[in-house]
Amino acid sequence: MITLVWFKRDLRLEDHEPLALAARQGAVLPLYIIEPDYWQQPDTSLRQWQFNQDAVYLLYQQLKALGQPLLVRRGPATRVL
Repeated sequence: MITLVWFKRDLRLEDHEPLALAARQGAVLPLYIIEPDYWQQPDTSLRQWQFNQDAVYLLYQQLKALGQPLLVRRGPATRVL
């Protein structure tokens, strides 16, 4: 069985409870979804997006070093999932 772990707002490996639980059960598919509608909301900014983008890249690198790179997809979460 493969467990999907959707990294939405918590973009860290350390102390990530859903990831730890999934890993105890077996194979994990880590996923991040770039949701354009979210980033176009009036309470988000380019600065926030740039910070988030850096965090996603770091997460990708960390997971890749563990042998399971982060799968990144773009679109509405309901369509991607």
